[in-house]
Amino acid sequence: MRFSEPETPYINAGNSSKYVAVNDGTVRAIKSEGIYIPALLTGSIIGIIVLSILSYSISTIVINKRLQMSDDPCPGEWGDVVELGDGSMYCTAENWNYRGDNSISQIKTTENRFKITYEDWTSEYRWESLDHKPGLVVIGELYDDGYTYCRFYFAENELPDDFGMDDLFLGENSYYLEPSWCNDYSTGSEGVSYSSDVPHPFLGVKMYDPMQLDYNDELRFEVTTNASTESGSYMSLDFVQYVIEEEIIIGIVLLFVSFIVMLKIDQRRFVLKFDVEGKSMSLRRSMTATRWGGWSWQHVNYSSASLIHERDSVSLLMKIKGEKRLVALFSGEQAQEYIALLKDLLDIPERRITPANSYEGLPTLEMFDVLSWDSDRDAEPIYEFYLQELGSTEGAKTLDELYEGAGIASLSDYHDAQKLLNHVIELLDPEFEAPDIIVNETRVVQYTVPSQEEGLKDLSQSTSEAPNPVQLDAFWTQDDSDGN
Repeated sequence: MRFSEPETPYINAGNSSKYVAVNDGTVRAIKSEGIYIPALLTGSIIGIIVLSILSYSISTIVINKRLQMSDDPCPGEWGDVVELGDGSMYCTAENWNYRGDNSISQIKTTENRFKITYEDWTSEYRWESLDHKPGLVVIGELYDDGYTYCRFYFAENELPDDFGMDDLFLGENSYYLEPSWCNDYSTGSEGVSYSSDVPHPFLGVKMYDPMQLDYNDELRFEVTTNASTESGSYMSLDFVQYVIEEEIIIGIVLLFVSFIVMLKIDQRRFVLKFDVEGKSMSLRRSMTATRWGGWSWQHVNYSSASLIHERDSVSLLMKIKGEKRLVALFSGEQAQEYIALLKDLLDIPERRITPANSYEGLPTLEMFDVLSWDSDRDAEPIYEFYLQELGSTEGAKTLDELYEGAGIASLSDYHDAQKLLNHVIELLDPEFEAPDIIVNETRVVQYTVPSQEEGLKDLSQSTSEAPNPVQLDAFWTQDDSDGN
């Protein structure tokens, strides 16, 4: 479904495109001929992308909806339930949370210290039990520069059997609990002898990170064995339900995205259909397609249809709701072939087919089938052109009003006809900025009706002075003057 009007030109054809006319009496259209391979490939790629997004979104929604409706607190791959003494429940969530493992080569200990040799490095630690809460331990890692970085843990084997979240809460200002050697450079390891005879002080014991204030979604821990140091976490049931709901929302969003992208699958070149009798026009993917992905226009003035051609391009212009628009542009070596095609299809008169570099697309007297501009009857083609451009007689000026606006009393020569045509152009395109007067070219010129006194003065001057060629009207030349 298209939600905004397409940009002009609605049909833009180059050398790689070939358009043909369709006119079976009831339907007129221009459509692409044959299969456009780049469009077919593009549509196929988009189709594959859509199917991938669609399948992933549907599976995500279905899987997580089942998890949401399950009676198991930790459904599916969320693992087993871990219930604390206060009723708080967590999921092991082995496939969700981060678990880091470091292989251990050797562990040595001494009083309140231990040294672990990993595969690639060795670290020394100092520890101390604190009386602030049961199981509370501080462990500091000694860096090479002598600094000791400390962290608090709760040893599971020293916690109450029914411990809960409060037992793991350390409280604010916990740094006051740190021993003097923590986070300081005072601890050294010189002269300390380690032995492998005594095991790690917390071997195989889960060491829980203290719970943070207002954050209980995650229960983190570390376990040290003779083979490795493992870290992991349990996720709260509220967090699990939140993630499941979030996955469902993501699946729904991706489902809508797949539908939107699906609109781009059909990469066929558009068909432009003309309903001359109904004064409408439509853009479709095929002759029988609906508006899906296309567009429709009403109040199309087919009598205003015109063709402007250059050496390698042809433009079709029409008025839609009173606004002139570039409907179609054909460019390339075969562009000139579209002139006859469009002329016959839309019944465009010869006078409305003009070169692009002639008069900037404005009409000329030569466009009208008049041999000699010497009577009011010759003004009728210009007036018919004026009505056709308006598209309606409602609000149209009469021919006498056009005469008055052009500053002529009647049409008696070529000069009067040019004034009348220029005034028509001014009325049809009031925003047109009149350029400088150029001899023998149609330009919009501001005409004023001289007063009677000024007219007599000009008449007396014309009888006593020879006319200068550059002072003649904008559409006369010296040759025209001599010929008359």
